[in-house]
Amino acid sequence: MPKISISYRRADSEAMTGRIFDRLTTYYGKEAIFRDIEDIPAGIDFRQHINETLLKTNVLLAIVGPKWLGAARGGLERINEESDPVRVEVETALRRRLPVIPVLIGNTRMPGSDQLPPSLKDFAFRNAVKIDTGRDFDHHIEHLIKSIDAILGQTGRSPPSRETDIAAVKPAAKSPPSRETDIAVARPATKAAKPPSIEIEIPRKKDTGSGRAAATVAAAAASAAQLRKPQTLARPETPPAPARDWGQMLWPKSRQGRMIRLAAAAGAAVVVLALLILELSPGGSAGGNVRQLFSLQNPDAVSALAFSPDARMIAAASLDKSVSIWNVGGENLSTTLNDSDGVSSVAFMPDGREVVYGGLNGVIVIADAGGRVVRSIRPSVTYAWQVLPAVWSIAVSPDGMRVVSGSDDGSIKIWNTDGELLHSIKNHSDVVTSLAFFPDGKTFASGSKDGTVRVWSTDGGGEVTVLADHPGQILSVAVSADGKWIAGGGGSNVVIWDAASGRAAHVLATSLDTVDAVAFSPDGKRLLIGGSDPAIEIWDAESGQLVRTVSGNSHSVHALAFSQDGTHLASGGGDSTIDVWAAD
Repeated sequence: MPKISISYRRADSEAMTGRIFDRLTTYYGKEAIFRDIEDIPAGIDFRQHINETLLKTNVLLAIVGPKWLGAARGGLERINEESDPVRVEVETALRRRLPVIPVLIGNTRMPGSDQLPPSLKDFAFRNAVKIDTGRDFDHHIEHLIKSIDAILGQTGRSPPSRETDIAAVKPAAKSPPSRETDIAVARPATKAAKPPSIEIEIPRKKDTGSGRAAATVAAAAASAAQLRKPQTLARPETPPAPARDWGQMLWPKSRQGRMIRLAAAAGAAVVVLALLILELSPGGSAGGNVRQLFSLQNPDAVSALAFSPDARMIAAASLDKSVSIWNVGGENLSTTLNDSDGVSSVAFMPDGREVVYGGLNGVIVIADAGGRVVRSIRPSVTYAWQVLPAVWSIAVSPDGMRVVSGSDDGSIKIWNTDGELLHSIKNHSDVVTSLAFFPDGKTFASGSKDGTVRVWSTDGGGEVTVLADHPGQILSVAVSADGKWIAGGGGSNVVIWDAASGRAAHVLATSLDTVDAVAFSPDGKRLLIGGSDPAIEIWDAESGQLVRTVSGNSHSVHALAFSQDGTHLASGGGDSTIDVWAAD
């Protein structure tokens, strides 16, 4: 059952929210709709309550009326206060990358990015749905439901309207039973078979059989029209279908027809041969060729993936509060690590015996591959009631001596594996979405929604350089195995920087609406890109040219991971499926 949360400001749109709620519950059912997130039990931290509620949410509707920003208090509108529940609801949903639909009431306009705090600026660019308070309400609510269904991937049912409500109260009178309906009940209709294609040969004007050809064309057209009609129970008076001359269809009698048929066959053979040459061409070891091997069904949508060093295991993080460890050879689930909150990121230790993952509860966990928790690293807080910032990214140094974490408050922390905090950094102004170590382990790169990629010293925590050439947010960062390239992706673009000079070598304009994952092949020659579409794009890192696009996923791609030996690639995303590929 889908879960839809409604965020609204009571002083702004309580009455209209009630109408929308009633219509949505008619369509989806009352259990599917969360409303009144602000109704929080006394003594409960509302941020934690909202956080837990949105973990169960598939879509957030943000009801925006004329007073949505909130009445100004001392010159500051409520939306700019960190303690504003409406701000926290939308802010949390955006941070979680949940689909957020602004619902504009009446003539309300979307707030501009200059009216919103930095954490909500993305909201200003979300495509909104308008709901009229008057006679167009039914029409607009139908459009809203279709928009929600499109996000949820449901088959569209008829959206409720005033007419369907009336029909529910006054059911149509039953028609009297008849022999035909009895037959229909006893023998339910099956799907009509796909009609065979019909090929028509039209001879030249000099052909003396033109009269027969015209008759053949007319008969074939009539037969095709008959095949296109919906099939019903056969009646005695229905004439039998004319017999087909299959020999004539397979090998025409006229010389011209045979030549056309041979030419078509030859063309098909050329296409097949070209595809075989493309598939078998050498040079695929750098990630140019990938073949899908098998799929693993994860418990929920995949937020991050990691191969063990020996490529025998895959760890999959999920926002369903777990990390799943899969046996690649056996294609089976080995163990599941349950967490108290959603898990955003995961990595293997260099020895392959332990995994490290970060959760939205702000805690970093080190566990062995069998599921036993070895250590929990919990940042210290000043006050007991403080909520830890969610961990959105994790990276482990090549020697296994350091763990780096990035949080939704823009901070980066460097830990040793005993849980000691070595350095705390806060130069990013927004969520740290991704982290990647350089091969020497002395430096690492961070990407943030503030649009920058920054390079840091592992030992001192000092900033080495800032890369600000990307036109939007950074949602994923990768460093090539030779340390030559840094890639940062977000929006529809990926920038590849020369690590030595900090110069942007290539700006890749992908076909994706949103880039969620970037990964270099182990030899550093190819960059793989995944995001809002099911396909994975493979680019040449040296030239910045698109090499090919591979398909196989059935949903968006949120995570990509290469095995260290370069033989396997794993991809995962919104449909809970982990696809494992062979990188030939």
